Amino acid sequence: MESEQKSNANELFVDLRKEVENENVDESNVTNIESLCLRCNQNGITKVLLTKIPFFKEVAVMSFHCDHCDWSNNELQPVSTIQPKGVIYVVNCSNEMDLNRKVVKTEWAEISIPEVEFEVKKQSGLVTTVEGVIDRAIEGLSQTMCNIPDEQSETKAKFSEFIAKMLRLKNFERKFTFILDDPTGNSFIENPLAPEADPSMQVRYYSRNLEQNKLIGCVGEGDAENDLDNELNLSNEVLVFPTNCSNCNAPCFTNMKLTSAFFSILFLTLTENYSSKAIPYFKDVIIMATNCEACGKKTNEIKSGAGIEEKGVRITKKIQNEDDLKLDVVRSDTCTILIPEIELEVSFSSNGRYTTVEGVIENIKEQLRESNPFVSGDSAAIDMQQKLEKVLQKMNNLIGLTLILDDPTGNSFIQNADENVKYERTYQQNEELGLNDMKVENYES
Repeated sequence: MESEQKSNANELFVDLRKEVENENVDESNVTNIESLCLRCNQNGITKVLLTKIPFFKEVAVMSFHCDHCDWSNNELQPVSTIQPKGVIYVVNCSNEMDLNRKVVKTEWAEISIPEVEFEVKKQSGLVTTVEGVIDRAIEGLSQTMCNIPDEQSETKAKFSEFIAKMLRLKNFERKFTFILDDPTGNSFIENPLAPEADPSMQVRYYSRNLEQNKLIGCVGEGDAENDLDNELNLSNEVLVFPTNCSNCNAPCFTNMKLTSAFFSILFLTLTENYSSKAIPYFKDVIIMATNCEACGKKTNEIKSGAGIEEKGVRITKKIQNEDDLKLDVVRSDTCTILIPEIELEVSFSSNGRYTTVEGVIENIKEQLRESNPFVSGDSAAIDMQQKLEKVLQKMNNLIGLTLILDDPTGNSFIQNADENVKYERTYQQNEELGLNDMKVENYES
């Protein structure tokens, strides 16, 4: 039974490259659906193939053909899992090389350039560059301007003026800011310095609001109201909800519970063989555990239920021996990890985790390999792949490296840390955490 589940999970999204190389597309992987032709209103056939391609991960390739009027139509729809958080990329384009940054944009992503008051709402997903986005805008605006009657000279003049502004950006006659905001978290902008930090680009992950969840279909129109009416005592309940495995995309279930720190670690002890210890700083925690029966992947996530601390924390630990690799680590979802010896800086978008020093490093390796489509896989440049391999090789020998956790919420921890410094958050950090606009006194009025 287990082998059948693994087979089904692996066959759900086929490797199209292998199919093409073998010059044989297995028809059993193609679903035929009888569909209405929009041209002649007769019935035609839509063929659907679920596969994996670079950047978009899992996609549905759909091909429609009508035998009555011979009309055909092909579409590609991304069906990858919506990430736990949305993402905002802010690129300060200060030289012509920034125009060549690759951009992966889903249909839910919004793009803006505030210097020229340019904004693109929901459009089809695509892989392009910063210059490509500007080119598409110029082409679309020029076509629209051509369709404007000559009598509307004032409107035409405004279009012409705006197109001239966009052309100045394309020719890089001025610096500008390129912003990509995707509530699904599946868009991406290239970091040419990867795996090192990019000083010209800021990446921020955020929790979606109710309107954004409705927009991408995560909640229905009445779900929020129903949740407010049904108050649950979460401390006495284990919530179970269906989800998809992050590894094989097979259906599975996630268990979630709000509990005290000691009992949460006891729960982790039963599932991941961690030691039973209380977590500093954490009063109540929310813990989620997922076990996929199809591929065997197990994940656990932990999040503070005690809110944000008054100050941020920067924790430093020098890895001096094998025992240091087994020290407990609590990493919150707002924590940035730095390893100065290899000039590495990693900001996580996933939820927090209770692990070890060695587990943190392995988690970083996994993210470097899988989360950046421009430094790994078939689409990566050779020099970028070599650069990544050098960094990964340096991380194979952990003794002598320094692990630094920088968490503006103050909810991270390293056991037996060498240095634990609390600091006042900057205005920008408070802005990203939503604290600048939060009213905590006299809020009743």
